Formats: sequence, structure tokens, C-alpha cells
Amino acid sequence: MPDDVPAVDGADALSMTPTDIVRDLRIRRVRYHMPDTAAYVRYAPSFQPQPDELTVHMDSAIGRQESADETGAFSLPELVNELTYAYINVHVFPDEAALEFFASGFDGALTQLGFIGGTFDWERLWMTRGPSNIGLPVAVFLGQRNAVNGQPAVTLVDHRTERRGVRVYRAVGGAGTHVGEEFYEAAAGGGAAQT
Repeated sequence: MPDDVPAVDGADALSMTPTDIVRDLRIRRVRYHMPDTAAYVRYAPSFQPQPDELTVHMDSAIGRQESADETGAFSLPELVNELTYAYINVHVFPDEAALEFFASGFDGALTQLGFIGGTFDWERLWMTRGPSNIGLPVAVFLGQRNAVNGQPAVTLVDHRTERRGVRVYRAVGGAGTHVGEEFYEAAAGGGAAQT
């Protein structure tokens, strides 16, 4: 598989099928270096050395990174083999406004949780967002736990036709470079197909 795929423009990006997105989208692995010599790894739709926002909830105790390196680019099936104790949900949107609507609603829900006295481990929940190599805005949600039968998983959620999004693809980790299972799902009312 090529390391990268040229960006797709406008209407072509909106007409991509889930199979096209799974084949062409690349998620970047980025290592952020902190002032105390620590580093952390995040997955993002594009490499941004100084992003405005690494997560929907910026924790002031984390501080700001001093530098960043891109350490890999992966298709969704390749990405599942990078994970050990995590799951990733990749959300694709028709435009930047839809992405911002999603992110602000997500942030509002977490703010409400804090307001009513709930707690959340911010170290275990991250979301990056921005433009992707296929011309669609993307949000990458990283949760640090096994999601499916004790295995890492990568899920594609398509928000292009339904604001809430439709899960159209899932890859579940296998052994080595083998993806254990891949599922493409039809839109509402259709059946799911396994590849």
C-alpha cells in the first residue's frame, strides 16, 4: 500500500464510498515531546507540529509540547495492528462546520459530566481533528482500552449523510500484520457484509 494518497477535492470526496475511504485515508502517528523530556503519542488526520487543540478537553496539567515528529502513516486496517490496549473511532464529515458541531457537542457533554460531579480520566480519552489527505474533515477519537472481545479495534463512522453518523466499517485486531476481522456495514436498512 502506498505511504500516502493524493488529496481528493470537493464533490469527489463527498461521493467516496466507505471502501474508498478505508483504502485511501491515512491516519498519522505523531510523537509530541514535552518540556520535562516525556513524550506522548497521538493519532491525527494530518501532521500538525503545533496544533491549537490536541483534545476536546485541554488539561492544563499536561502542558504544551515543545516539538513533534510524525512517526508513521496508516490506513485503517494497518492502524488496528498498531494498537495494543486501545480503540480508535475515525469520524468523517462533509465539511468543517459539521466537524465543529460534533466536537462542540462532545465537549459540552464532558463539561456537563464535570458540572454534575462526575469524574473522567482525561489521560485515557483523546480526540484530534482536522483536514485529511482525502479532502474530508476528520476527527480521530482514541480510547485506551480494548473495545471488541479483548482486541484493539478501529471503527469508521460516516457523518456525511446523517448528522449523528453511521458506523460503516470496523477492523478488529488479529495477530502480527493480519487484521483479525474487517466488517463493512450498509447504510440504515441494509445488511452488513463481511470482507
